[in-house]
Amino acid sequence: MKKTLVALSVLAAAANVNAGEIYATDASKVSLTGGIDAFVVQSDIEKSQVRDEKDANVVTFGKVQLDAEHKLNADLTVMGSFEIESSSGAVDGTDNKAVFDDMYVGIKADSWTVAVGEVGDVADSTDAIEKGDITNEGKFFGHAGGHRSESKGNGIVLKADLADNLVFVADVHTVSDKDVENTIGASLDWAINDMFSIGGSFVSGEQAKDVDYRVGGVAASMTAGGFMVAATYTQFEGVNSFGLFGSKSKSGTTEIDYDYMNGDAYGVALQYTIDKTRLYATYDVMGLDEKTVGGADANGDTTNLVVGVEYSVMDNLKVFTEYQTADTSNDFDGATGTNKDGVSLPSGKGLDADVYLVGAYYTF
Repeated sequence: MKKTLVALSVLAAAANVNAGEIYATDASKVSLTGGIDAFVVQSDIEKSQVRDEKDANVVTFGKVQLDAEHKLNADLTVMGSFEIESSSGAVDGTDNKAVFDDMYVGIKADSWTVAVGEVGDVADSTDAIEKGDITNEGKFFGHAGGHRSESKGNGIVLKADLADNLVFVADVHTVSDKDVENTIGASLDWAINDMFSIGGSFVSGEQAKDVDYRVGGVAASMTAGGFMVAATYTQFEGVNSFGLFGSKSKSGTTEIDYDYMNGDAYGVALQYTIDKTRLYATYDVMGLDEKTVGGADANGDTTNLVVGVEYSVMDNLKVFTEYQTADTSNDFDGATGTNKDGVSLPSGKGLDADVYLVGAYYTF
């Protein structure tokens, strides 16, 4: 599961302090880190006229992560990493099955890194436009849902420091189907005086045969006196996932994928940090232009609001509470679809969703 940037940064900070070295020599190092997330969550989500209400319930997520490095010479280091994790997220519940995830191997130098596998924890080409992804468990789609191929484990990534505070990322996510194009992406991210940052990303490929997929956008952020504000704008093509409303629903007992859509998205984010307390809010909109397949006009938009507060009890333990609400307009065409047998969803118009969550992240 790909956590938000905030959760990843907390884990990284804790890992630097508390990483448990299994062994280390002058040339090699193997370390073990991990984390446990615990939530009490209540949700009420409507998907194409099918309402899913869940009473307040406890959900947990846990993982252990193994990281290894071996020096080839004074300049190059071979690295590898994988996780063993259980659970599928706060809203979707838990299945208590342990799986391997985020597995990659690579090589790095002082100014560049190359890795293959599920490489999102090294870098991906939408990182530069995720500046507004500051929530803990809340959805973020100011970047139109992010890199749709990153978590499949078939990637190659290059991350390079081109100059002071200027980072370039390029990646390719391969598809074995000869009729489906690979997904290729690139981004530039520039930090200015530790106060401003600006980034741009472009990703292009196919979701399926003859279904184009593109995401291109820019993001900027400013930090001053405990405040941080970020804004994102993205144009997308071939997207069928809409935050809390997911990418599929049911008509009777038949599960149906939503239609692919083109349009644009934007998001704003604001946070204020004082001592160990952080207050944050994000607001995102995805607006539809046309259907990717066939080019028929599409209408409407979906919005997503998250507000939250967190408190850092210590470096590797934080507690937080979040409220998230989303809805679709009365002319929204996104949460609709037809399966291969011609069964269609009744409507994606006028949907709403609410999630209340109290949680904790403990890392070790």
